[in-house]
Amino acid sequence: MRILVVDDDALNRFLLVHMLEQQGYVDCYEAENGFEALTLAKRIKPDLVLLDIVMPVMDGYEVAPLLKALAGDVYLPIIFISAIEDEEALARCLEVGGDDFVTKPFDKIILAAKIRAHARTRSLSKKTIEQNQQLSFYRNSVEREHKIVEHIFANALKVQPELRDIIDFVMQPAGSFNGDMFLCHTSPSGGFYFLFGDFTGHGLAAAIGALPVAKAFQTMSNKGLSISEMTETLNATLLELLPDEMFFAAILVEINSSGKQIDVWNGGMPDMILQNEGGHIVKKFSSKHMALGILEPNEFECEIDRFDAQYGDRLIGFSDGVVEVCDLAGKMLTDAGIESWLLADPQSDVHTLLNKIDVYEGGSERKDDITLVIYTCQELKPFSHVQLASQLPFKIELCLDHHLIKAQDPIAELIRLLTSQLGLYGIHSALFTVISELYNNAIDHGVLDLDSKLKATNEGFFQYFATRQEKLDNLASGTVNILVQYLPQDNVLVIQISDSGKGFDPASLKKTCEHDDSFGRGLPMLSELCQSIEHSNGGSTVKVVFKI
Repeated sequence: MRILVVDDDALNRFLLVHMLEQQGYVDCYEAENGFEALTLAKRIKPDLVLLDIVMPVMDGYEVAPLLKALAGDVYLPIIFISAIEDEEALARCLEVGGDDFVTKPFDKIILAAKIRAHARTRSLSKKTIEQNQQLSFYRNSVEREHKIVEHIFANALKVQPELRDIIDFVMQPAGSFNGDMFLCHTSPSGGFYFLFGDFTGHGLAAAIGALPVAKAFQTMSNKGLSISEMTETLNATLLELLPDEMFFAAILVEINSSGKQIDVWNGGMPDMILQNEGGHIVKKFSSKHMALGILEPNEFECEIDRFDAQYGDRLIGFSDGVVEVCDLAGKMLTDAGIESWLLADPQSDVHTLLNKIDVYEGGSERKDDITLVIYTCQELKPFSHVQLASQLPFKIELCLDHHLIKAQDPIAELIRLLTSQLGLYGIHSALFTVISELYNNAIDHGVLDLDSKLKATNEGFFQYFATRQEKLDNLASGTVNILVQYLPQDNVLVIQISDSGKGFDPASLKKTCEHDDSFGRGLPMLSELCQSIEHSNGGSTVKVVFKI
């Protein structure tokens, strides 16, 4: 500990320094007056000052505040030592910056005790200053890093300007960063996609998963992938990236070029609502899947809900932070609360709903991030894309035996091969839908001999897929042949799929579809997407013409 002794009496300085050395304080310095003390203090930066009051040149009253100012924020104890016993004089010692005083002749035991006490206080002060400096450095570092991350997020998660006019959305994080995310991107087929979801938790830890999702979503959107393919890719990516306790509940939506055909994949999110112009809720897209980042690829399900809406219908989605909002009494809003608002005001936009949420909360602290999305079905002419198809004809043929059928689903790879050959990512989604439907029909109803009518009830639906998996696991024979031929002069793909099943009566299939389009091997959907459909070989072969 460095001690500065300031006294104009040499004998007093000698006695003080000798006493200090006896107490173990050997780093001592002497000054004859206040001016000399101030000059010396600038050089040695003392830890404690023993200061006389009456001195020539500059007395103790004058130098005390200057010494304090020189020490800055760190506590510098100043103990006045004087023969003056006047109460006013002693009170002034404290007023000018003194922290204690001892009268002459001083008691060395008391003085030593006071020095130790003030030394402890100075040590605590220095530690506090150091900790505050470290905290300030850490805070500045965090703020700087947050600004960098915010900049990255702002660029990675931005919505294309041309889509802002047709889709209404709002996001409000519970903290500095948003665990919810919203992405929207045009499709090369003339429609667009959007994705919104909720990572486990909120804040930076939850938001960090948004970056790989955003990059993958943008890349897949540019290629015109189906949302089934998107969800499979995102699930595999997040499964590898995220810790076990973290996942991403999400909804992926594709709006086709008509602006009113809606494909939805819902994994762990609240119901997405389709409301017509009269306010009636015509469809709910409920969660039928686990959130992304939980299931292994062989367990993952990517089936979608498709619905043909009408122009003017509104597709409304929201994160679970909305339905879990509570009022001051702790009552949760729930899906029913949101639906009641929509029914009461069918034209509510996202900001109207957000204001209602704020009122419902009554100023209580928000515990989760909030996202609201509304799309009104409309014509999407501005998003049409024109691409030049290849002029080289080609033919691709796949022959799959039961080993290959059990081992993998070839459709995604086949679609990538076809669209890359043609240079037309714009047909990716529709082509994937067509070939997937034909291939799954060949497997389910041809090779495995399953009946779609099993799916008429919820119980039958699960029984259907359980039976399918069991038959597939035990498959010992069977083949599926896929032939795809590109005819550039007609600008079409001719797709033919044959299976080794026992076939069926195409006439009865057509009759079934006229009465109920829920079954019948997806014939209504194929009819919409293809120029023609033709069955042969007793129903075991189907050929479609797909217009590019």
